[in-house]
Amino acid sequence: MRFRRLTALPLAIAVLAGTASTTPARGDCGDPGKGLAGPPEKGAETEAAPETAKKAFDVKELVARLRATKAIGFFTKLALKNQIDDLLGKLRCYHAGTCDAPLPTLREEFNLLLMKVLSLLQDHDADLFRTLAGARENLWTKLTDPTAFAEL
Repeated sequence: MRFRRLTALPLAIAVLAGTASTTPARGDCGDPGKGLAGPPEKGAETEAAPETAKKAFDVKELVARLRATKAIGFFTKLALKNQIDDLLGKLRCYHAGTCDAPLPTLREEFNLLLMKVLSLLQDHDADLFRTLAGARENLWTKLTDPTAFAEL
């Protein structure tokens, strides 16, 4: 079994690169007459974007893809499942009002767990890596919303 050293720097760079703006700094190829003067024209691409974002964020699909990926070994998947179940239990307790853990502590646990999963995926399943990295805020929103959490 090959052991990998997990580092946060490449992961942070990849996450930041995935969320960075794609607009050039000086507008359209540096032409001062074509700068960022007006809003972008509305076309077919911008109308299809919400459907694509909705389609791309399906928790059940993400779970199925995580189970099916070859980038994470069986025992690692089992350990991750236990950690995810522990976090979900703490969030259930938080929503019930019987937990002492504050939401920022739970957010930190969520971020650390997601970083662990992303570090396992980054070299061997780049597509799932990008999907999960982009879904970070959507996942957290679903976990902190009591009605959306109950539907999971």
